[in-house]
Amino acid sequence: MKRIVPVILIFPALAFSATVVNSFDAPDTGISGLAWDGSNLWAVDGTTQYAYQLDSSNGTVLSSFYITDQTPTYDPVPGGLVYHGSTLYVAMHYSTNYGRVYKYDNSGTYLGDFDVYC
Repeated sequence: MKRIVPVILIFPALAFSATVVNSFDAPDTGISGLAWDGSNLWAVDGTTQYAYQLDSSNGTVLSSFYITDQTPTYDPVPGGLVYHGSTLYVAMHYSTNYGRVYKYDNSGTYLGDFDVYC
């Protein structure tokens, strides 16, 4: 137990010593997910269903596109965002335990989707 206590005390100290590097206004009012592609920040809005590519130095919108829902019988909400390789993954959840993950490239071209059951 003595070995764990120093580690537990170090983590809060690291968190409190963090420094805000930059801040800027969000591109929309309902941002529900953020992702980093190595140079730019991506944001998705849970209300408008738009994805935004942002310049990380000043928040300028570099590009944006609408997340096209392939299942119009549901009421989807974007709730998460991941960038991997050159693909943006947008998690859409519905009022049920059902969800889908949509894949897009940097220009907003739809690359496919897959089911997610929670």
